[in-house]
Amino acid sequence: MEPMSNTPTTKPPRGAARPAVELEARERELLRVNRALATLTRATEALIRATDEQQLLNEICRILVEVGSYAFAWVGYVQHDDECSVWPVARFGRDNGYLAETRMTWGKSDHGGGPVSRAVRSAQPQLTYVNAPEFAPWRDAALRRGFQATVSLPLEVEGSVIGVIGLYSGDTAPFDPDELLLMAKLARNTAWGIGMQRMQFEKRRAAQELKESEGRYRSLVELSPDAIIVHTQGIIIFSNSAADTLFHAAPGTPLVGKRMIDLMQSEPSGGHHPHLEAEGIPEGVVEERLTRLDGGVFAAEVTAASIIFHGVHARQVVIRDITERKQVQEQLVQTAKLATLGEMAAGMAHELSQPINIIRMAAEGALLMIDRRKASQEYQEKQFALMAAQAGRMAEIIDHIRIFSRQDTGSVAVFDARDSVSMAVQLMESQLQADGIEVTSAVPGQSCPVLGRPVQLEQVIINLLTNAQDAVKTVNTMAAQAGRILVETALSPSGDLRIVVADNGTGIGEPHLDRIFEPFFTTKEVGSGTGLGLSVSFGIITAMGGRLEARNLSPRGAQFTITLPLAGEQPRSTGGADPAPVDTAFPAGPARRHILLVDDEPQAIDTMGTYLREFGYRVSQATSGNTAFHLFESDPADVVVTDVRMPDGDGEELVRKLRKVSPALPIVVVTGHIGTTESLEDAAAPALTILKKPISLAAMAKAIENLLHSP
Repeated sequence: MEPMSNTPTTKPPRGAARPAVELEARERELLRVNRALATLTRATEALIRATDEQQLLNEICRILVEVGSYAFAWVGYVQHDDECSVWPVARFGRDNGYLAETRMTWGKSDHGGGPVSRAVRSAQPQLTYVNAPEFAPWRDAALRRGFQATVSLPLEVEGSVIGVIGLYSGDTAPFDPDELLLMAKLARNTAWGIGMQRMQFEKRRAAQELKESEGRYRSLVELSPDAIIVHTQGIIIFSNSAADTLFHAAPGTPLVGKRMIDLMQSEPSGGHHPHLEAEGIPEGVVEERLTRLDGGVFAAEVTAASIIFHGVHARQVVIRDITERKQVQEQLVQTAKLATLGEMAAGMAHELSQPINIIRMAAEGALLMIDRRKASQEYQEKQFALMAAQAGRMAEIIDHIRIFSRQDTGSVAVFDARDSVSMAVQLMESQLQADGIEVTSAVPGQSCPVLGRPVQLEQVIINLLTNAQDAVKTVNTMAAQAGRILVETALSPSGDLRIVVADNGTGIGEPHLDRIFEPFFTTKEVGSGTGLGLSVSFGIITAMGGRLEARNLSPRGAQFTITLPLAGEQPRSTGGADPAPVDTAFPAGPARRHILLVDDEPQAIDTMGTYLREFGYRVSQATSGNTAFHLFESDPADVVVTDVRMPDGDGEELVRKLRKVSPALPIVVVTGHIGTTESLEDAAAPALTILKKPISLAAMAKAIENLLHSP
């Protein structure tokens, strides 16, 4: 510890002590001590009254001068800059520009060996007389202002010296030991007060920041276009205006107080929902079907996180209505699908021309043999069986195109991915072979259940096959090389399903490899591609929880790999064709049961009528919906078989009118129109069967028989 005081250069003269002089000296010492005690007391009161740090420092300096009778007092804070400077932050007394003229530092330079520097570095009070050698840099300035001695008192806060209190006296013999002890205590009390003021300041600042943060949070929540709900234990305790609007909450029916489960489309199993309840919410965004207070259902993206709300552990749920976005996505998928069908039109024409050609040749050959009386019974049966089989082949193709081309808005389900792969290859195989491209397909023997929509997976495979076809055709044209496409479906060791479509075509340009899944990006010639196929395919696979990746093969070609997670449920059938062929040896129906046939094609209705009359039915015929309804009113039928698209009242309107007068009437709808089929299926009663054109007469008769004998 450094000494409390230094030996002055010039000491006061010592004379023989006289009793009166000694008494006077003691009285002066007592006066200084009493003054120091009063100063300490007033400074302590200032500590209690202080409202901020600067006020405290200003008050301490004033008390030291006015109560302690020192000539000048100041407070300086240590700065950790290159000069190790000490900045004055408070002052009081007759300094007359002393601090501006002098330079205070706490380093070891020429100006760093004074009392201020020693007090900072040693954390001990330092007493120095003006005429001391170490005070030389400041002596002239001090003497001009009448200063004779100075004390530097360190201010130590939390173990570090943050500054000093500087006291200056005009007395040649100031600061006796008792006074110095009291001033040192005053400095310690002041340092404590500084620490408390800083603590209070930080507390006030934290409170203000919290208040401002809460205000910003409240503004953000209220101005957010997304619905924000806070709930605890599944009970809603807060909702913003966007949430009230989204869920159609009126002043009389607020969201607050309702259960989160009440907003779900269906009651979750076990009374818990992993996405919205307090436990087990997965990270990221999930899609949900939510219910408004008026019963309306909408698709939403939901994000949840744990928060503290008014001191309570709660969950904040952010909900975004994505109904319009889903509709746009579905329209985009449908647009890409129809674009794919447009590109496949030539192949489809070829696919359908084959059975039509066979039917025409078989019919003309049979007519020729009959005309020349050379057509035996066996020959005629063989030819008609051939035509029926080829018509069935056409029905399968047309029905598959119908299923593929309609807008798929149904819910996701577990299905066997092998069916989608096989159907896609079957649909594309003939046109690939027509281009001289060899197609190899491999599927595993066991089921491959995945969650999604089978037609959409088929759309992805067809799109990849179409792209591969274009790439391989380009190589065939340039190098006269045999084209090959491989479609391989396999289960990976990690338990996922992998579908690989690889070709030996032109490959993907390296600059384009990172962009091929971007919307509307295409490397094809203008008019040859929309740029939607791969982008839509990527979205479909991602929505199924999988990945779609592309890479180039060596020496040439490209490979697209679909990775899908397997589902645990049993897959449902993805077929959409008419019932399996039935035996034409149809049993005779009940005598004179009345069948009303409605079709605007005279040849079709005559053929159906002749067929049904052969089995004992009474048949009435009408060529329009309105005519058929009037006929039914005058002569009710047991079963109505109707086409859909007809003039003067179509089949849909006829079905609605018939249901009003006879709700349980058995009806067979024969149609090739996609949209009508879907709408009728949605409203189908148990006594309604839909057959898709081209139909089998035997299948129609079997459907009638089933309806007549159904309970």
